[in-house]
Amino acid sequence: MVGWSSGTFRRSNLPSAKLVPLPLLDNWSISLAATPAIIITVTACVVHRCYRWIGTKAFLLTASLLAIGSSTLEAYGLTFWNASAARILAGISAGIVFTLVPSYVDEFGSANGNSNNQNRPPLNEILATAFPLGVLLRFAADLLLPLPVDPTLKALLWGVLPTVALMGLLFLPDSARFLCTTGRVAQAAAILQHTHEPTALPALQECLARWQQPGPGLLEALQRQANLTLIVPLLTLFAFQAFLGALPMLFYLADLLDLAGEQQQSPEQAATLLVAILTLAVPLSRYLHSSQTHQRPVLVISAVLIAMATLTLGWHCHERRTRNLDLTQLPSEWPFYCFALLYVAYAFGFYRLPGTLLAAEVADENLFALRTIATAICWGAVYLGVRLLPVLLRTIGLGWVLWNVAFISLSAAGLVLLCLPALDEYAHKALPGVCPSSMTSSVCSTGSNSLDASSCWPCSNETTPSSDELTPGEVIRGAELV
Repeated sequence: MVGWSSGTFRRSNLPSAKLVPLPLLDNWSISLAATPAIIITVTACVVHRCYRWIGTKAFLLTASLLAIGSSTLEAYGLTFWNASAARILAGISAGIVFTLVPSYVDEFGSANGNSNNQNRPPLNEILATAFPLGVLLRFAADLLLPLPVDPTLKALLWGVLPTVALMGLLFLPDSARFLCTTGRVAQAAAILQHTHEPTALPALQECLARWQQPGPGLLEALQRQANLTLIVPLLTLFAFQAFLGALPMLFYLADLLDLAGEQQQSPEQAATLLVAILTLAVPLSRYLHSSQTHQRPVLVISAVLIAMATLTLGWHCHERRTRNLDLTQLPSEWPFYCFALLYVAYAFGFYRLPGTLLAAEVADENLFALRTIATAICWGAVYLGVRLLPVLLRTIGLGWVLWNVAFISLSAAGLVLLCLPALDEYAHKALPGVCPSSMTSSVCSTGSNSLDASSCWPCSNETTPSSDELTPGEVIRGAELV
């Protein structure tokens, strides 16, 4: 979706997709590029509202079908309206995935006795790498297919990945959390038995009991989360994810490299290499995220490096614009190196850490709703960035835009230093009167035999199972017998 945005104005057969410099794009072309971002924002809220009636697997299968339809429309749609319909379908599909997949992946490791088990696949790293890898594939496909090809072949090429996802989803179980909300606790317990170690029985009981409670709405989750003085800055970090410029720039990356004077290689090749660097840096960043004590300084250092990269690149663009020198006499490798530093710093810091800190701080019953709010904030800000970037380039130029990004980066570093707790204080998920019931909390993940199973149940005992209902322990034992 993002890769198509960056290359459509250079290689598409649309009437509006002539080779026009980025600042001169008309409003229709800018709207076409930015449409999926605002659709993701709206879809995230709608999916959270309708989740308990439809379910995770049904939603994800729908997302795969919509992605196949979007790819087909991109191949055959030779008009603006067909392309707009394709972008809307892509936005709905991506919105479903961004909203449901993180919580779905968490269920596979929600109650494992040892979170550092070497036999477990790195699910979080695979999930985090999926987005830049998808962007890279689209960039590389545009680079490998510079000439017009048969529309049928394009439809087959663009539809391969969502088709593979559709086939894979058919073999995956439904969400245990969704099954619990619909009363199918025995089926949920059977699924958890296949995805967890036998030593995680007490934690599985706690998860089953907690997931049977109705989840809060978006505003209700904010009200339930008592430590708003920390949650609000954490949610603000998701807006900084977009306003740091790394995500909105992906929508116009080849054109921005051209404007910055990159001449060492073609803008398309340089953009593909930059996305490849981002894709490799994301899984490597796990080595700096092994401890919560590292996350706050890594965020600050990441913001400072982004500021340094954008200040240097902004000065380079300012020199080119004011002195009007021959482009061949300028250090043309600077744009690529500065953009590479920007994306490496973004991958190691603001790409993943806001979500990691949110999951570490929020109680489990509020995490799904607050993740939805974070997704809406991030992609709403991306939409504003994609819409405003060409306008700002026409009015103040690329150099001043980059300097403003540097100021935003320094502001993000200040927010982290002033509003996030110090290193020795970042362990207060449970405030007075609030139950420490997150899936990522140490209480539910130790699996120690010294802990009583009831110590991991929710603090409020408002709902006591009647005599004709099975307790979670009985459900687990029944599943074992099955």
